[in-house]
Amino acid sequence: MALDRLRQGAAKTVGLILVGLLVVSFAVWGIADIFTGYGQQTLIRVGDTEITAQDYARAQQDVLRSMSQQAGRSLSLQEARAAGLDTRVLERLIGGAAVDTHATHLGLGISDDALLAQITKDPAFQDGAGNFSPLAFQAALRNIGMTEAGYLYSLREQNLRRQLLVTVGEVANSPRALIDAMNQFNEERRILKYVLVPKSAAEEVSAPTEEDLKAYYDNHHAKFTQPEYRKVGLIAVTPETVKDQLNITEDDLKAEYEIKKETLGAPERRHVQQIALPDIEAARKAHEKITSGTDFVEMAKELGLTETDIDLGTVARKDLADPTIAEEAFKLEKDAVSEPIEGKLGGVVLIRVTEIEPGKIPSFEEAKEDLEKGILKDRASGAIFDMHDKVEDELAAGSTLEEAAGKLKLDYQVIDQVDREGRKPDGSTVTLPAQKDLLNGIFATDAGIENDPIDARDEGVIWYEVLGVTPEQLKQFDQVRDEVETDWRADETRNQVAKLAQKFVSQLSSGSKTLEDVAKELDTEVLPTSALKRDDITVNVLPPAVSQAFALPKGGFGSAASGVDEGRIVFRVDEIVEPPAVDERAINQLQSRIGLLLSEDTIAEYFSALESRYGVSVNQQALAKLVGSSEEP
Repeated sequence: MALDRLRQGAAKTVGLILVGLLVVSFAVWGIADIFTGYGQQTLIRVGDTEITAQDYARAQQDVLRSMSQQAGRSLSLQEARAAGLDTRVLERLIGGAAVDTHATHLGLGISDDALLAQITKDPAFQDGAGNFSPLAFQAALRNIGMTEAGYLYSLREQNLRRQLLVTVGEVANSPRALIDAMNQFNEERRILKYVLVPKSAAEEVSAPTEEDLKAYYDNHHAKFTQPEYRKVGLIAVTPETVKDQLNITEDDLKAEYEIKKETLGAPERRHVQQIALPDIEAARKAHEKITSGTDFVEMAKELGLTETDIDLGTVARKDLADPTIAEEAFKLEKDAVSEPIEGKLGGVVLIRVTEIEPGKIPSFEEAKEDLEKGILKDRASGAIFDMHDKVEDELAAGSTLEEAAGKLKLDYQVIDQVDREGRKPDGSTVTLPAQKDLLNGIFATDAGIENDPIDARDEGVIWYEVLGVTPEQLKQFDQVRDEVETDWRADETRNQVAKLAQKFVSQLSSGSKTLEDVAKELDTEVLPTSALKRDDITVNVLPPAVSQAFALPKGGFGSAASGVDEGRIVFRVDEIVEPPAVDERAINQLQSRIGLLLSEDTIAEYFSALESRYGVSVNQQALAKLVGSSEEP
């Protein structure tokens, strides 16, 4: 057997540990047994390495599990495909095959001794005494359905891939000049002064001719194209669906109210000031001065504190971390100052409450509806699960979705037309349970396909089917003439405002006008910004303006949309704020960040070069058949 050579020269216990740890490594890497399915039709070829449909199915299953973990729930195959499953699987398989081919051409390999040294250090399959458990090994091997030979091959393959990628991705330390350039780019700030140019300042747009409108329509077909619509049938088994089975009584609601009434509604909130002192003696002296007439804030200032330092804001009891301080704060009368408080978290403080916002506990009748929803959600899961099984049994017996709904007395809802955004042709929006996931599923399948139900968690379970597809189509000019004219006028207005703003920029740049002159002409004022970084925005100053500002010298002028009613701004770069010097800790962080980015880029280029060198061929017909399958792998 393939493990015999490794077992030779090793003690029995070490050999058993070796075999078991191979199982653990497989569980980590999820690589297919290359000896299973040998001789099947090749799906993908990268150089000398072949990938079969079975390899694809196993990789797809692994990627689907990974995507489900990231989403925090089990994804259906249709949902995962809508999120890019097929692309991820191809990238994984082709990239891995390219590296394997390169390793073969380089004559690289992993010796038995090196492999043994690696896996004997892994404690995953050791028992309490540090010995390998052969029973666990045999069980794991049976579970994954692999041979020892295939398993050992997989581990060698992954070691080779890891070593190649680590070597390729190793980069030198980033030069200081690069770090300084990044610091300059990230931390430099610019202060602008600007004037708002409203659309009312531009010339009035004249009425369009029919030719103007038709030309606009011809150049903007995307605006006037009706989206794809789908006709959908669905069954939604929600908490409301099974409500009658749960028998929620008035007594249930009253009992729930008594348990939760303190957490319902809005809690009492207080504006709290706090002076922290080094010890109880200092706190007593400060308290005596306050009771003798010194203002609480003045006392804080004598101790070197500002009003900001002592202001805890308006808080609820739960917002105060120290329970002892919270208890005292919510006992105080308004404007009263506490005795010195020794908190449970350490430290001694004096506190004052300056404002009190009373809390409100809703009455039973006010809270009744929300209480019922909460109980319904808690109790509905069992009934929904039972109904899920009944629906699945009906479908398995050959019933259509509509027939299953009729037999089980469920509502079969038909939506005649809905687009990807959940809108109907008239612009109204449909309301669906788990709407985002359901729409993704609807547009990831096709008419006549049986789809997996969507687990909407608290919202229940939804079965759906596509009953028809209306492809996207360009609306006729006569249908949208009014819409075309509205959009044409909006574009022309923007153009007029842009021309006026550019005229001001030219005048400012030539020195014939100042920003103050422009403001006076527009009957407005010159406004300043705070110091802005490249990715900052502020009121009226949007990303295009900030981007321009960083391409201009100090004193340079520019113009950009303001985001307010088709208006623009005309601005001047008033000041350039140089970044502070980078400290050593920040330099180390930047070097690590740059190194990671360079490593990722290098590995990406490596993959691209390998695929170009060895060539990638895909059996498109076989892949289309595989990807087009609606069955779970």
